[in-house]
Amino acid sequence: MGERKVKILHVLDSLGVGGTERMLVEVIKGLDEKRFEHAICCITRLGELAGRLPEGVKCYDMGKGARRDFLMPVKLAQLMHRLRPDIVHTRNWAGIDGALACLLERSPRLVHSEHGRDLPYIHFEPARRKMIRRLVYHLADAVFSVSGELRDYYCRETGFAPERMRVIPNGVDVRRFNAADGHGARQELGIEVDDFVIGVVARLSATKDLLTLARAFARLYRAQREPRLKLLIVGDGEARAELENFAVEQGLTCAIILAGAREDVPRLLRAMDVFALPSLSEGMPGAILEAMAASLPVVATKVGATPELVTDGETGFLVAPRADEEMAERLSLLLADRELARKLGAAGRQLVQRDYSLEVMLQRYEELYLSSVSHELQQFSLA
Repeated sequence: MGERKVKILHVLDSLGVGGTERMLVEVIKGLDEKRFEHAICCITRLGELAGRLPEGVKCYDMGKGARRDFLMPVKLAQLMHRLRPDIVHTRNWAGIDGALACLLERSPRLVHSEHGRDLPYIHFEPARRKMIRRLVYHLADAVFSVSGELRDYYCRETGFAPERMRVIPNGVDVRRFNAADGHGARQELGIEVDDFVIGVVARLSATKDLLTLARAFARLYRAQREPRLKLLIVGDGEARAELENFAVEQGLTCAIILAGAREDVPRLLRAMDVFALPSLSEGMPGAILEAMAASLPVVATKVGATPELVTDGETGFLVAPRADEEMAERLSLLLADRELARKLGAAGRQLVQRDYSLEVMLQRYEELYLSSVSHELQQFSLA
């Protein structure tokens, strides 16, 4: 009998717009469809990125929403019983229900991964969450995180052995940023050719702390005699109204552009001169990887895995969280020295090409999935 497909059920909170969700879509699109069959289970809601999935990938919306549902593991176990996946891949805290469902169902192999942390749990884990995470890690056949910093954090918090949690960093398709033309995007958004554009692509949430970036931009804008500056914010979320109010209060509605959620991110990145990310917490920030792939220098907060990507003075600058004055100073250096900005951007792209390409990430996922079910596949081929 010939080779059969490995059936994978991915369990996560939703397919809303975010780095974890975008990476899942890339993994499903990138893995060989002749070897892998995917289905997705969304715990709280389906989400906007469901429309980006390849045809034939089934999505199951469990509709939990914001309410508690203590029977969710049972419901997921029933779904697993119907689908009979070879592997259940759970992600982050929302995937815990899926991991417990595997305990009830017994048959699927369990892969669990950590992709970041959000408020209020960016510096510590409550005792209950530590205990549950540790249980899930021990139940799983394989556990990984997307950065060394994230692995160290969760192993420290749970007491799980670091050598048992591997690291699979996110990757980006560098080719998507080769031919992107930013001139058309500038025209469309009312940005002049000689404007210096500070940009960010992010979910507009408290964890991303984009108000700090807006304050840094306001400082920089006022320090210029003839400001030819624009702040381009790409993304949407609950913090949008706060940013709009800030722009009005500061008289910067013509300078701060809120572009909303967009599908043409490579094009918009090419319209920027520098990329700034003021997050309070990050896993492996895909937005920074994409910015580097677009040859942009990066100014970002020294949190999570960001220092694994941004080397201060080599691919960009690192600043403390919530330090708008420090961020404004670093941005002013790049505004004053365009050659320095170009050099930092070129070094960042080189780093992504070498260590964080989509091809390298997909190869690591494939090896992980195949090794998780190697015994079953061997039995099947002998049958």
